[in-house]
Amino acid sequence: MKKLIIINSILLLLLLSVFVFGYYFIQYPDSFNISRYIREAEWKPFGLIFFALVVAAILLSFLRIKNYKPTKKFLEILSVLQFLFLLFLVIKMVDTYKENKNNFDNLILQYRKKADADIKSGFIEIEYAGGLEILDERQLNMQEKIDSVEKTFGLSYRNSGCLVSSALVKAQDEYIKLTKPYLDKRNGPNWESKMKRQIKQIQNNYR
Repeated sequence: MKKLIIINSILLLLLLSVFVFGYYFIQYPDSFNISRYIREAEWKPFGLIFFALVVAAILLSFLRIKNYKPTKKFLEILSVLQFLFLLFLVIKMVDTYKENKNNFDNLILQYRKKADADIKSGFIEIEYAGGLEILDERQLNMQEKIDSVEKTFGLSYRNSGCLVSSALVKAQDEYIKLTKPYLDKRNGPNWESKMKRQIKQIQNNYR
């Protein structure tokens, strides 16, 4: 009896661990954050499922199986049901991780190809995450001049929208990492500081 209690306790701890840590695989390639996983975990459905397992184990324990006492039968059945639930969670999360990783790898490959193509064309387009921008005529004129300065350095910036995933941000960072050596070679040392100074001067003129 004591052994069955220990087994069920261990299975419950494994269930809780897989349920919480599984969020890392579900949200891959987000950075690991255990406190966020605990906050965002859907505890109510988990609790309802576990409650259903307990009820099912209680009902099944009243079936005539050898000469076992109901308590022992309950613990044995509950351990089997917990194990099956654990197996389901592991399979589900492994499948989700594989799918997310495959999508992420394809996205990285897409941005690497884009970096190679843009380097060959001699013009780099850097994406950034941002909301909807509504500019008046004065702001549009200022932005056109800023765009003109950026083009002299062989690049432009494009707003990729506000709905941005961690995978997309990492892919954009990969693009920047691959294209930066080309821009350094093309524009010479301290080119970013020079460009920022010119942009700052334009912005000051429109204040």
